[in-house]
Amino acid sequence: MQVGCRTWGCSALDLPGVAEGLGSCVQKLSSINKTLSVPQSQVELSGYYEAENTTPSLEGYFCFNPASSVVGNQGDPFRKVFMPLIYLLMFVLGTLGNALVLVILERFKRSRTTTENFLFHLTLANLALLLTFPFSVVESLAGWVFGKFLCKILSAVHKINFYCSSMLLGCIAVDRYLAIVYAIHTYRKRRARSIHLTCTAVWLCSLLLTLPDLIFMEVWTDDSNRSICYFPEVGIDGNNAWLATRFLYHTVGFFVPLLVMCYCYMAIIRALCQSQRLQRQKAVRVAILVTGIFLLCWSPYHIVIFLNTLTKLETFTKNCLLEDQLDTAIMVTEAIGFTHCCLNPILYAFIGVKFRNDFFRILQELGCISQETLQEILEVTRKGSGIESDNTTSISTF
Repeated sequence: MQVGCRTWGCSALDLPGVAEGLGSCVQKLSSINKTLSVPQSQVELSGYYEAENTTPSLEGYFCFNPASSVVGNQGDPFRKVFMPLIYLLMFVLGTLGNALVLVILERFKRSRTTTENFLFHLTLANLALLLTFPFSVVESLAGWVFGKFLCKILSAVHKINFYCSSMLLGCIAVDRYLAIVYAIHTYRKRRARSIHLTCTAVWLCSLLLTLPDLIFMEVWTDDSNRSICYFPEVGIDGNNAWLATRFLYHTVGFFVPLLVMCYCYMAIIRALCQSQRLQRQKAVRVAILVTGIFLLCWSPYHIVIFLNTLTKLETFTKNCLLEDQLDTAIMVTEAIGFTHCCLNPILYAFIGVKFRNDFFRILQELGCISQETLQEILEVTRKGSGIESDNTTSISTF
């Protein structure tokens, strides 16, 4: 009894005091329990673990609520129905368009211009990305079921495509800038080997920029046995790698090529406006489309992921609702950016005089049109393009 009374802070000779002491202790324990307990709603909105928690657990890293796009609200029709349909549509249309571009460029590779050589590699990058879309559709419906190896490879393919596309578009802008603003005939004599070496350097550079994805991408499975392919941002190495990839993605992948394209095309427009060429208006229109579509497709995505980067760096107050809205915005704007793959065959090929003529020549070889029809089409094309020949290197032909 003495031990018990000492434990509860009471006297063995004072029974009424024992009862009163027990009541006081129960109240203190209840108060302590309330202090230590955390409501479930606060747990869901608590966000990241405290600094002293060194366990790299995803449960403490993400905002786990039913609407979170990290875990995925699989009952959401937008995520489970609409987005897979969009990716399937882009896969079908983009694959057909880019495959047609490859066939035409390969069929007439002996007469390919320097810009067409860049376009050939750009189309290869687009096709590689488009072939990953069926995997994205399956992931939207059933989670990531393809294992860690494909998680790394397909994530790297996404990044490689973006870096290749932006840098090759920059190369095309420089190619046109040198061909139009400076000596056209001297520039056209440059060997195709140097173009392919430049493209090889672009591919290697893109591969190096995607090494963090190949190293750090992981597959994580939640309590419902649904897996996701993600870039772990916990730990010093993971956080530093994530920040480095974001910085490179913003600068090397978007802003630098965009500045190059804007400068080159502004110089091209200025040079064309000062000339008396009959193709001036068409060339200016195409130059604006080339830069404008790239900016239109990818600017929303980069604005959103820049805001997402700021939230990850805790520039803003932790807000899981904001993070969920940004995650949804990333998903939508990324799909908008991917439509650039489907628009490339139109922007960089079908509006080109030479490309259209090559397309009709293939149709004639396949027996779809007669030789007389082909000659009529070529004659109309020549009249519509003025004095420009098929092989002229200009802003509007490839």
